[in-house]
Amino acid sequence: MNKLSSSKPATINDVARAAGVSRQTVTRALNNMPDVSAITRERVIAAASALNYRPNRAAQGLVRGSKPTIGLVVSDLRNPYYPELASELTRKAGLRGWSVVLCDLGDDPDDAHRRLETVAQRVDAMVGHVAAGEWKGALANTPTVVLDGPSDSAKHAVIAIDYEPGIRAAIDHLKSAGCSRIAMVDAGRAPSIRRQIYRRLLNEYGLQWSPDSELVAPDTHDGGVRAAARLRKQNPQADAVLAFNDVMAVGMLKGFARADVNVPSDIAVVGIDGLDIGTLVTPELTSIAIDKAKLADIAIELVDALLDGVTPPDERLHRTATHTLAVRESA
Repeated sequence: MNKLSSSKPATINDVARAAGVSRQTVTRALNNMPDVSAITRERVIAAASALNYRPNRAAQGLVRGSKPTIGLVVSDLRNPYYPELASELTRKAGLRGWSVVLCDLGDDPDDAHRRLETVAQRVDAMVGHVAAGEWKGALANTPTVVLDGPSDSAKHAVIAIDYEPGIRAAIDHLKSAGCSRIAMVDAGRAPSIRRQIYRRLLNEYGLQWSPDSELVAPDTHDGGVRAAARLRKQNPQADAVLAFNDVMAVGMLKGFARADVNVPSDIAVVGIDGLDIGTLVTPELTSIAIDKAKLADIAIELVDALLDGVTPPDERLHRTATHTLAVRESA
């Protein structure tokens, strides 16, 4: 067996693959625990030696008999989506006796990278809803589940988010309610996947679209308030609007109220995410909702698989979650 030519440190998964055993078996063999056969122990030791492997925190935790700790990475904890997801993940992890450490990346990319590296040293696996580039380097040797990531990822476990069923259900609902001029407020200059689906479905349904049907605003409450006023000036004929997320949509409800625009009789409003805050406003927000409890379940299952030695690009580490439409008063 040849030593690795790459400078990248070997992981317990590398040793497990080379020896043809699970992560747990590698850990138990290297720590001379009694329930591993002599032949298997020798094979694991040979693989670890050839790969110049040094045990990591996860392996040490298994030896101590401690339960795993997960790092949950979020881009901005001020967005209610992330506390709701953190609550569900913490509860699901707690049912297994696992712990969760929260990492809020903030706005500074350099500081975010340092935070990731710090948390990665304290946990056995990471789960996060951030851009793929932000994982590079900091999590090279940490089992990782990427939320809303590319479905073809070969480096991490991935939960892809399929927005189309929910957006299609929303447009179906709006169309059946008589809406024919559906606008969208996106959160970035480059069209998000949500806006791309919106455009394609309007074309599919034969609904009117023009550049005035779209505008871009910060994906915040204040961004939504300002977007409502801009939309009325830019496209006063719009009879429905899809917002990038629920936080923005709730802001639009306030913006329309300030302009004496009635929701939903003058314009229907639909958000995305299905946040609890949508039920605390008047009118209650219709939203394309994702089941965050189910999302947490899938994340925990994938972490368990990673810690059990399943490695990318194994198809078992690629899952998909979808949205459904929660119809309330705003549309």
